[in-house]
Amino acid sequence: MLTVHHGGILREPEEHMLPDALPKLPFGYMFPDLQHDGYLLPESETTVSDLRYIGTEAMRDPAPKIKGIPVPAIHTFLAQFIDHDITLMDDRDVKISLTDPTPLSQQEIKKIVNARSPNLDLDNVYGPNIDAQFSPPEATPDGKMIIEKVKHDQGLPKGVNVDGLHDFPRVDNKIPLIGDSRNAENLILAQLHIAFLRAHNAIVDEYHVGFEDAKRLLIQHYQLIVLDNFLEQICDPGVVKRIKDEGPKFFPRPNEPFFMPLEFAVAAYRFGHSKVRPSYGRFNSKHNDGLFNFLFAFTNRRLLDDWVISWPSFLETDNEDRLPRRIDTTISAPLLDLHKEQLNGHDITVGNLAVRNLLRGYMLRMPTGQAVAKRMAQDIDGIKPMPPEEIQSVAEQIPISDIETQADFLKKTTTNFFEKTPLWFYILAEAALEGQGIYLGPVGSTIVAEVLIGVLRKSTYSILIDPDWKGPTLKRANPDKFDIADLLRLARVI
Repeated sequence: MLTVHHGGILREPEEHMLPDALPKLPFGYMFPDLQHDGYLLPESETTVSDLRYIGTEAMRDPAPKIKGIPVPAIHTFLAQFIDHDITLMDDRDVKISLTDPTPLSQQEIKKIVNARSPNLDLDNVYGPNIDAQFSPPEATPDGKMIIEKVKHDQGLPKGVNVDGLHDFPRVDNKIPLIGDSRNAENLILAQLHIAFLRAHNAIVDEYHVGFEDAKRLLIQHYQLIVLDNFLEQICDPGVVKRIKDEGPKFFPRPNEPFFMPLEFAVAAYRFGHSKVRPSYGRFNSKHNDGLFNFLFAFTNRRLLDDWVISWPSFLETDNEDRLPRRIDTTISAPLLDLHKEQLNGHDITVGNLAVRNLLRGYMLRMPTGQAVAKRMAQDIDGIKPMPPEEIQSVAEQIPISDIETQADFLKKTTTNFFEKTPLWFYILAEAALEGQGIYLGPVGSTIVAEVLIGVLRKSTYSILIDPDWKGPTLKRANPDKFDIADLLRLARVI
């Protein structure tokens, strides 16, 4: 049985080879010149113990003392959906142990491959699955994706489509048949995936096209959502505009084979972990309870009708109970105590997501945030490393207990993390300081925007290089753009 997780996979030895239809592309470094002493965290037992301490003691969400941000909550899950479209780290050929974390050698890191096509081509929807037996079934003769009806229980919630087609095709009413099994790991993400399936079928019906044309149209409008809707919600708009106008400075590098940057996959794009709320109550008219663990309860069984997501509240920005957490150097309590089933079989010895992120960054040789910022400053005006007092000022604004701030906890470590800050933590602190917690700061924005725009340029139907692309053609509220709300309307789920 194959299990997958954000950043790695495990599989029984007899199933070791990836299916031929899946890519085996490398990971690499956006800044390979920073793989030397002085740019990395010091390699020592005290560094490891300090990282564990930070993740365990210093990154606890002080909610409700810090308010959410006025950004639609759906973007938290769209970020996860995009991640599953472009990255799946196959690290079985190397030893990554959270109980005995040691930085990998360059040769070991070269053995890690990306088992997803990093091209924004919706292969998490269309497949194949990394475990071929769980790939989506073939389309119907008229070119539609297979969607199943939810199981009758308490009745459909108010406001959801009454056709009942809100669940995956499954094996024995359990394991979903989808392009990426991770998209079924929580209810909200699973329902977003269903919206993409429904959107494909709506294109077939409304535009009288076959499977391939519907797929191309959906991929191109999804790319438009990423480029003009999603990036502007999570990145500094000025950084996104500069990259669109001037092109990337760091990725992809000219005349080199295409790869997925580890600085993106292991650090910068994990900003979304900070945005996850501990609960999403009233996710439809039937359920008040939307606690984090509650939303993982139906990942491997037929979905009941009263669990279907009502999307309008995920598009609002005036409901304080639904607003995403701001991007800062803390994460919600449930993410600090992940259950075995939420880890999908991967190294269950550490259930604290903050500790996992910090240790993986250490083992995969992430340069410090200061090193990356200093390197970027050589090519981009306006970027400068945050001095220790700025990082400390961010930590001083976060009350971890009634008497101590996050800065007080960080000062108890042996390693001076104010001067040599783990890249993931640095990007979170930068967002809190420079982006007011609403969007990423200059370093985080540059990494995320350059990678997403870079992979978009490599896509099969790329709207950036396809000479036949003239702009959105599917129905939309604004004639000049197509956003995630337009996709949900197309899918007839709002």
